[in-house]
Amino acid sequence: MHPGCIIHMGKKIIVIGDVMLDKYNKCITRENPESSAPCYTIVGTEYKPGGAGNTAANLASLGSETELISVIGEDENAQILKKSLTSLSIPCYVITDKNRPTIVKERFISATDGRYHFRADIEKKKYIEENHVSDIINRIKSQEPSLILVSDYNKGTISENLMAEIKKLNLPIIVDPKPAHKYLYKNVFMIKPNKIEAKIMSGLEDELLGSEKLVGELGTGVLLTRGKDGMSYFGLDGKRMNLESEARKVFDVTGAGDTTIATFAHFFNRGKTVEESIKLANIAAGIAVAYPGCYQVTEREIFEAEKEKV
Repeated sequence: MHPGCIIHMGKKIIVIGDVMLDKYNKCITRENPESSAPCYTIVGTEYKPGGAGNTAANLASLGSETELISVIGEDENAQILKKSLTSLSIPCYVITDKNRPTIVKERFISATDGRYHFRADIEKKKYIEENHVSDIINRIKSQEPSLILVSDYNKGTISENLMAEIKKLNLPIIVDPKPAHKYLYKNVFMIKPNKIEAKIMSGLEDELLGSEKLVGELGTGVLLTRGKDGMSYFGLDGKRMNLESEARKVFDVTGAGDTTIATFAHFFNRGKTVEESIKLANIAAGIAVAYPGCYQVTEREIFEAEKEKV
């Protein structure tokens, strides 16, 4: 059980999307005897669930009943990923596809100051098979969730047919989107683009105007994350919120979007209003970016930070 986790009894949030293995190599810099290229000695390695896995990890940390549904490869990295999910008490239903590698994002980080040197990825974008779509839908139905959270990294788990079938379930759907799949998100409950994604999806240079445009085009609420400029919300009912960033120190923004959408979903699923859930998600994001790598925030941390504001 995650330290600081407050247990609730409630309906389940299903996370569907591209799960990844985040590999963190802690290293020290040394002189390269072969060339002027950088050379690092790895002194330690840590594994964490990334992508949709980090979203599910955040929900578990907050105390939500959740399950991760995704597709992975049939390789050594898949086994490491499963162990990583188990270590964080994340229930998962993963489909094995021998024709794709498990996605890995390998980061090289300074062992002394946490500075991010570079990243190397293993991935092969390939949409899921039709039989996998039916497997996923049947699994969702068996779990009787109250909310679906789609974590789309455009790696192949989220397909046109899968989204169409998910919509037929008539459940609230919250999406962490990718511009390439823009029109798959029509009429979902809410999407959460960042500034760059909102600009690309709308075709406008102003992300605020772009978000307003997306509300009309897609028939969905838009929660826009703006980094140091905070968050903005655009509702179908015309409601608008602008929140300043709650970050006191920014060390690493990796995974902050996952924290935001998971926290919103968690509190909204517990009966909080959209506005209340957004405010708490903004606080959670401010906490997460103060830590290196993907950090899972707890309810206790959020409520303590909220009290400090009063």
